[in-house]
Amino acid sequence: MPVKRMSFWLTAVIVSTVAALGSVAIAQDNMVDGRPMTAAEMEIMTGTASSKTIDIAAWDKGPDNRWAFQHISEFLHVANISRGSGAVAPLGRDLVDLSGVQFEGLDGNPMSVSDMLVQTYTDGFIVLNDGQIVYEKYFNGMKPDTRHLLMSVSKSVTGTLAGILVQDGRLNPISPITDYLPELEGAPGFGDVTVRQILDMTTAIKFSEDYADPNSEVVAHEAATAWRGENAPGALDGILSFAGTIKKDDTRPHGEVFHYASINTDVLGLLIERASGRRFADFMSDAIWSKLGVEHDGHITVDYHGAVAANGGFVLTLRDLARFGQMVLDDGFANGRQIVPSGWVDDIRFNGNNSAWQPTSYVKFWPDGYYRNQWYVTKDDNGSFFAVGVNGQHIWINPTTRTVVVKFSSLPVSADKENIVLGWSAMDAISRSLAD
Repeated sequence: MPVKRMSFWLTAVIVSTVAALGSVAIAQDNMVDGRPMTAAEMEIMTGTASSKTIDIAAWDKGPDNRWAFQHISEFLHVANISRGSGAVAPLGRDLVDLSGVQFEGLDGNPMSVSDMLVQTYTDGFIVLNDGQIVYEKYFNGMKPDTRHLLMSVSKSVTGTLAGILVQDGRLNPISPITDYLPELEGAPGFGDVTVRQILDMTTAIKFSEDYADPNSEVVAHEAATAWRGENAPGALDGILSFAGTIKKDDTRPHGEVFHYASINTDVLGLLIERASGRRFADFMSDAIWSKLGVEHDGHITVDYHGAVAANGGFVLTLRDLARFGQMVLDDGFANGRQIVPSGWVDDIRFNGNNSAWQPTSYVKFWPDGYYRNQWYVTKDDNGSFFAVGVNGQHIWINPTTRTVVVKFSSLPVSADKENIVLGWSAMDAISRSLAD
């Protein structure tokens, strides 16, 4: 495979991305023979006399997450998302060895895809081109039928589901969310926001996403989603109650600045339930999952009141998430039917608010980009857009080369920004290498 170097543009993006987000040392925990040890090799949850159990307070960090991300339903509450009884939509195979595709790493030297997969603690990696599998790899004991936690890639799945309700008129983007969630009437942060501001994360709320700060809102948020067990403070109150405690940032109005805050997506999950009149998991099954031709049921984690952690709680197989990504690439069409209205995918790709992006550090990544309907849109020369989650979860979609890349990982550090950026650059290089 000839060397595919990143464009100067993407090199600049990577350098500025790391600088803007702050440097985090590339994780090298529990390595053997130059690769991360598997959960089995570390004897995590093996059932043997020397087996190590996971810590509910830190299961999403290394080394526990090497096991936990593939076994979510064994220690958290989940709702089932039925695939229905329809036939599986087959994925054709036209395999290409992409392991040697090279891109420019953070140190300016070439790095191969195969080296990136090892360095970034990859669990599963798949590339579709024109709807066919061209490359597929599994690590750390993961198999094609293994479900894996999506983390914040869940946000983009949730935003796509919301689009069905917006397009058929059941969820009005310009309406206040209290039309659907009267419980938040008068809430200090969310009492006066609109559905559109939730969708695009332009709510002016006080919410820190700093996982390393025990006093940050995101740490309390994780407890409210039941991710830290029932003994964590606030766990038994649940997501809706927690949303009512969030305060407003009085230095700016709602709707003007993109501010990433995971609680927005959990509020969106509640809006989806109220607008559809269905439990989230059941609506997801009826509207998308049972129509897509997936191979397996999905899961999504729920709080102690049954509300979904829409911000990060989807648990799906690699191929099934690739099918979802292919549907988005194909303007919501899959398995012989229009599942998500084409107009919603167009809205993601073309109707974002770049001015909300400008005051943030994200403008250094993609100057013309934006965040729309829970998706990141680069506005690069290939029209690429993507979903990303902590610990290295990704969907990358390149409409020009008709490529979908999905990556599951178990990076030891949640916000390991260098390794997450390496994933972006590798996926961009892969998708460009598949140009006709």
